[in-house]
Amino acid sequence: MKLNRKTTARVSAPASTDRFVGTVRDLSSDGRGVVEAPDGQIVFVSGAWVGEEVVVLRTRRGKEVKAELDDVVTASPHKQEAPCSAHRDGTCGGCAWMFIDYKAQLAQKHEKLNRSVSGLVTDDLDVPFLGSPAALGYRNRAQFKTDGEVMGYVAPGSHTIVDISSCPILTDENQRQLALLRSSLPNPQWRPGKDKRWTTIDIDDERLVPLVNQRQPFRQGNSEQNMIIINWLKEKIDHLSKVEFVLELFCGSGNLTTAIASQTDATIVAVEGDKASLQALGDRELSQVQTLRVNLFSKAEIKNYLPNPPQKLGVVLDPPRDGLKERETLKPWFRRADWVLYIACDLATWERDSRFLLGCGLSLSEVCGLDMFPQTPHVEILSVFKRRP
Repeated sequence: MKLNRKTTARVSAPASTDRFVGTVRDLSSDGRGVVEAPDGQIVFVSGAWVGEEVVVLRTRRGKEVKAELDDVVTASPHKQEAPCSAHRDGTCGGCAWMFIDYKAQLAQKHEKLNRSVSGLVTDDLDVPFLGSPAALGYRNRAQFKTDGEVMGYVAPGSHTIVDISSCPILTDENQRQLALLRSSLPNPQWRPGKDKRWTTIDIDDERLVPLVNQRQPFRQGNSEQNMIIINWLKEKIDHLSKVEFVLELFCGSGNLTTAIASQTDATIVAVEGDKASLQALGDRELSQVQTLRVNLFSKAEIKNYLPNPPQKLGVVLDPPRDGLKERETLKPWFRRADWVLYIACDLATWERDSRFLLGCGLSLSEVCGLDMFPQTPHVEILSVFKRRP
């Protein structure tokens, strides 16, 4: 094997390790504890909670730094035994906060959202936070990996499949589907093809047939919380100023489109880049909805295919985690919007995009947090922006 200089340096660099005691002062966006080493270096430690005094094992190889929880000197009073053996033994990292009681999880998410909002507005803004009715057994869909011998999720920081016999966050129907799939192991038909690490199997509690190596259409992963979002959207549209035109960006297969159509007589242009999702939306046969296939992460497609922004415009958007990557290209539509309803699934991109919307002459009038995925650091943000007088 021919090695370039960078590869050679990485392989030959000696590793140095040390241990130190530190206090977890915050949590990172991916849920790890933030700890400052005695030399001032900031490290991120999985399995540690705010306020805990912990022993950290630090490994350094060149510029690479890895920090692991070695011991807990003073444990958080919110710590609990995770109801999942794969979490307890550290093999599955999908539910990063399962070792903390749910009330404390919600408090931490609420605090992070309040911190973001306070950096955007000068007035005190009441920011409620809606917890999930079920902290376990809520996940209505999942994707498993299999090599034909084992089946489960991928271990953090690796390509190793963690063999999962049950998963406490899945709905009962999905638990049943997992058990049924596992009864087929070993299964030579699920062996990965050439140059593939694994075969993917997607399940959904509304679809009794699993999808093998097929992408399933987007659906919010927590059905009860999704209904909260839909009802929130209906209530906001009902009380906002009447518009003649609603532009829905990232409409998917119409999860929110039906709710919009039920509350307004305006023409709705639903924009999405995925063909299959738009076909599913078309099957809903909503007479006032015009679908438009545009890649909203493409500057050229936005300029070429999005209609010119009219007057009396409202905007609804529910983007993926990257948010409004092409926000500058979309600026003419936001400058004309009377109001914007922004449903976000990433706090950092929501904060970035909120600053952009404020710069378009809009004001942030309402914010509400929602917990779509208990046991994880994920936060959903429901927000209302209105045109400043």
